[in-house]
Amino acid sequence: MNDNEKTIDIVITWVDGNNPDFIRRKNEYLKDRDTDIRDERYRDSGSLKYLLRGIENYAPWVRKVHLVTEGHLPKWLNTGYEKLNVVKHEDFMPAETLPTFNSNAIEISK
Repeated sequence: MNDNEKTIDIVITWVDGNNPDFIRRKNEYLKDRDTDIRDERYRDSGSLKYLLRGIENYAPWVRKVHLVTEGHLPKWLNTGYEKLNVVKHEDFMPAETLPTFNSNAIEISK
């Protein structure tokens, strides 16, 4: 890619709804709240690996992939890869809004 070509960054929000620590925190925090905590809302279909591979193989204009996560990561993820930037909720969300289990709150946070 030459310097005249445009590049973009991609932001991906991800959670492993099967992670035992995540499940415990979610259930404990949301148990007395009037909110939908069904497991379907936090399901990991295993597509992240294929999404990242597709970006690497077929989207050379992508400069960085910012993976936004509650804190846990897939075991297979190469966190040292130069195009990957792992961002935890605590890195950009005010402490008083954490923990959050609402993707809308994550996406609109500054």
